[in-house]
Amino acid sequence: MGVATAYVTKVIKESFSWLIVVWLLATALVCGCWAQPAQSSPQSNRAAETLYLQLRSVGLEKSRVYKARDISFDRGAFHITLDDGTIAFTEDVMGRVTGAFFEGDGEVLVVPPDQVERASMALFTGAAILEERFVTAYFRFNDDTFTRLQPALIPAEDPQEFVSQRNETARNLAQTDALRLLLSFSRLLRTSNVVEPIPEPENPDRMLHVRAQGRKLGMFDLYYDSGAAEQVWAGQLKSVGGVN
Repeated sequence: MGVATAYVTKVIKESFSWLIVVWLLATALVCGCWAQPAQSSPQSNRAAETLYLQLRSVGLEKSRVYKARDISFDRGAFHITLDDGTIAFTEDVMGRVTGAFFEGDGEVLVVPPDQVERASMALFTGAAILEERFVTAYFRFNDDTFTRLQPALIPAEDPQEFVSQRNETARNLAQTDALRLLLSFSRLLRTSNVVEPIPEPENPDRMLHVRAQGRKLGMFDLYYDSGAAEQVWAGQLKSVGGVN
C-alpha cells in the first residue's frame, strides 16, 4: 500500500524552527539517514557543517534570472501557477539549485480531498479550498524543480538589478529550510571536507516549501514533504495579543 497523503491546516509559531530541529533529529535516528556520532569523523563533520552553512545562506544567481509566463506545476494537493513575472533561482549548493524568488502575478490552488480536511482548511481561509493570488513567493526544494521549469523560461533583460534588490531577502529566507535540506543531502557527502557535486539518489525524497505574499491572506506558507506523515499543509503566522 502507498503512503496516504494528509492535508492539514496549521498556525506556525515562533517555536516552529525548534520543532523542526527535534523532528529532523528524531527522523534521522529512526531512518538512519545520518551517521551515528560514533561513526562520524572530523572530516565528515566539517563537510556537513560546510553544507549546512551554504544551505542557510544561499543567495540568488544573476545568470539564472528569467521571465516567467503561464507556467504551472503541482506538488501533492496544491497547484501553483506563475502567470506573469520574474523569477531568479539560487546559486549552486554542491551542484544543486535549491530555491527561487518570484515577483509578479501568481496563483495557488489547494483542494483538500475530504470533508474533514475541507473544514480544517476553512479555519485558515474561510473557505473549503485555498485559492489565493500572490505577488511574491520564495520557493525552496530538494529536487529537479529548476531543471523541469527551465525550458519554459526566458532570460530576463536586467538580471543584475533584480538580484540586487531581492538577494538579501532570499538569503534570509534560506535559513528556514536549511536543516530539512541537510537531511536530504548529508548522507551523500564525501568523507573528506572537499565540497563536491551531489549525485542524484535512486529514490529521492521530495520537498517544497513556498512562502508567498498573498493579495488577500497576506504572508502564508505551503509545505509538501514526501517523507512526512502529513505530506501537505498550509499555515500562517498569527498575532495574538500583539505576540506572534
